[in-house]
Amino acid sequence: MTMMGEKKLNGSDIDEKEITTVVADDLEIKGTIKFKTSVMLKGIFEGEIFSDGLLVVGPTAKVTATITTKTLISHGEITGNVIANEQVTLKSTSLHNGDISTPNIIIENGSVFNGSCAMRAKDITVQ
Repeated sequence: MTMMGEKKLNGSDIDEKEITTVVADDLEIKGTIKFKTSVMLKGIFEGEIFSDGLLVVGPTAKVTATITTKTLISHGEITGNVIANEQVTLKSTSLHNGDISTPNIIIENGSVFNGSCAMRAKDITVQ
């Protein structure tokens, strides 16, 4: 049950209020992002992302990046390769162009995934 005014992420179990940092949809950022907790991107990002936590790509986001994270939930558009040490979830509104390496993947009906997926049982390291 959600309280009035809370934003849910298109049916996801993550409430936006639970995200440590939210990057607004009117921002365009180029560079490298490193974080340990949780970040939601809603705008445009180009570069590299390194995370020990949760990365949420919002439905309005357009991300062109190499991503290394613990967990990824994508509602938006990603162009680039992803390494996730725990799980990748591509929600029904997501578009992913690039390869994914993760031990667990969820691809919802309606999601578009153009790339290859390598699933490994243990921690994944960048080659």
